[in-house]
Amino acid sequence: MSTSTMVYPTSGDGRDLRIDLLRGLIMVYLIIVHFELASALSLFAWDRLAFVSSAEGFVFLSGIVVGMVYRRRMERDGLAEATRLLWRRAWQLYRVNLFVIASLAVLRLVPGVNVFELTHWINPWSGESFPLYPPAGTVWWEYVEQILLLRIGPHQFQVIGLYVVLLAGAPLALYLLGRRLTWVVLLLSWGAYALNHFLLLKLTGARYEYAFPTLTWQLLFFNGLLIGYHRDLTLEFLAGPASRWLVYLCVALLAGFLFLANNNPHPLFWPWGQMDFIDPRTFGEMYQRWFLKTPLGLGRLLNDAAAFIVAYHLLSRYWSPVERVVGRLLIPLGQNSLYVFILHIYVLLLLYNTPLPALDLFWLNTVLHIGVIASIWLMAERRFLFSIVPR
Repeated sequence: MSTSTMVYPTSGDGRDLRIDLLRGLIMVYLIIVHFELASALSLFAWDRLAFVSSAEGFVFLSGIVVGMVYRRRMERDGLAEATRLLWRRAWQLYRVNLFVIASLAVLRLVPGVNVFELTHWINPWSGESFPLYPPAGTVWWEYVEQILLLRIGPHQFQVIGLYVVLLAGAPLALYLLGRRLTWVVLLLSWGAYALNHFLLLKLTGARYEYAFPTLTWQLLFFNGLLIGYHRDLTLEFLAGPASRWLVYLCVALLAGFLFLANNNPHPLFWPWGQMDFIDPRTFGEMYQRWFLKTPLGLGRLLNDAAAFIVAYHLLSRYWSPVERVVGRLLIPLGQNSLYVFILHIYVLLLLYNTPLPALDLFWLNTVLHIGVIASIWLMAERRFLFSIVPR
């Protein structure tokens, strides 16, 4: 097969299946890290493939999709209609948040139902657990207030709360971009990111702010939105031969990040040990300064950018074989990412109400991970509850 027959058939309009496939890969990654089991799949998660996470990929790729889709909507129907649709989507996601949070609050009251993994955050390093729901005896109106303000809820779903706020703010970015004020969007986004490194503000007071502070994580979304809005200058450049020099540079960067990540003295789910070329204290200082996830260290952002550039270029150049091997699995998951996000919460709940996770068997955990991914994919393929569950 010649290279020319493998490239992505670009039309310039409609869905970008490369983005859908990458979103599907992020969904698989998300399922693996939220089902905290040591398996053959988890060996490739938890910073083992350099300093990237599913949350970063989800927010960034969502921004790209919003930029592509709502530029067309704005140009066709006007900013007011695009704003209405964005706010309608944000309202839908907010209601989904309320349902997920409230349903788990109710299930806490059902005897024999184990909701611990969803109502607590367990520190993966120390094993200490922290409650994410109010204690028993909390008066009902305080409980309702905390639900409405998204101040409680499972940590596995919290990034959707961030997405609600980002979608609500997207019309302002579209307004500025429509007036060719890209530099203003960049200035506002990077300015807020830089400022929050010092102020450490939790803008909304919602629970998700502890892991994904809005003023920091908006950087991923709005820079993704810029890329999607200007896809002819950005994505088409990355897909073509003119970007090879940048791709080679990013491959070298990824190799360096991979080396650094595998010198982590505290790896998760890695039974065969790790490299020790870097002194643990030196690694810790470097990680704290450049690669922390919550404040999005500059090293982590560079890692994210390099990973996207390489992945998008390779998908563009070798689309046919990649799509043939993994497209059938990943594209449906990516095109229905909110559906996957919602269902994985309840599949996790079902799984942890069986004795299987407690057995902690490597081969069994591998089967469980594969089974969860396959079952959610099958439900998406069969359009299970599509009339009820948002996509």
